[in-house]
Amino acid sequence: MDVSRGTARALVAGTVGALLALPGTATADSAAFDDPVGDSVSVDITRVRVVHENAVKVSVRSDVPLDAGQVYSSWIDTGTGPRPTFHVSFRANSDFGSGLAVTKFFGERPTRIVKCPGMRAHADMFDDKPVSVRIPRKCLGDPKRVRVAVKFVDEDSGSVDWAPARRTFGAWVSR
Repeated sequence: MDVSRGTARALVAGTVGALLALPGTATADSAAFDDPVGDSVSVDITRVRVVHENAVKVSVRSDVPLDAGQVYSSWIDTGTGPRPTFHVSFRANSDFGSGLAVTKFFGERPTRIVKCPGMRAHADMFDDKPVSVRIPRKCLGDPKRVRVAVKFVDEDSGSVDWAPARRTFGAWVSR
């Protein structure tokens, strides 16, 4: 069978395109949302980025340097219906446990604490990296999609900043 060079290229391009379109094990989605600069004084969230892959990673940039007395909180909604919402809080340059709180709504007491080996948090006053938390998907019940809300609090000044808005989740991020 004679195949012209143009036909062969078209077949190869079509095959490669079809293979790239197939879902793979390393598929992931991400989303970012900005928060207005200057809407808070002692803590000021500027950007939140969520990556949903083998773990849910939440990175938060602030326009104000990290300081002692600041508390960084994230809520991760894992879906509608009986799927829970998870909450994690931590402080800069402090110990971080492996417990993940299960809540029904913002500000409510946890219904239980889930042990989450592999969960990591970063908030270092001495580097310029964003505040971040990494939670393995298995700790969240392997959700197909998540959405995130973030709150920074300065306990000394009483300043609070939410992203994207007070007690509001950002867009859904699928796996």
